[in-house]
Amino acid sequence: MTNWPELQPMPNCLVNYGVTDNGIAVIELASDSSGAPLEGDNIGPNTYTHEMMRDIDEAVVRARFDDDVAVILLTGRGEKFFSAGASIQ
Repeated sequence: MTNWPELQPMPNCLVNYGVTDNGIAVIELASDSSGAPLEGDNIGPNTYTHEMMRDIDEAVVRARFDDDVAVILLTGRGEKFFSAGASIQ
């Protein structure tokens, strides 16, 4: 069984990133429906924004250049849904 890694926020705090001890890079979407970072118990649907795309891109680059990473897992924070869609603002 793999232990969930301690996730660290990417620069815009909209994506968290960490690597398990057996090579799974976890990229966790962590923004609310307005595109702001999730805080405390405010865990609703995640919204895809330009800033989130930049955080995801940086996390994927980190994973690709880490020789210990074999798999990338993209997930949403919270229990209800993965994503509410994209913000067109």
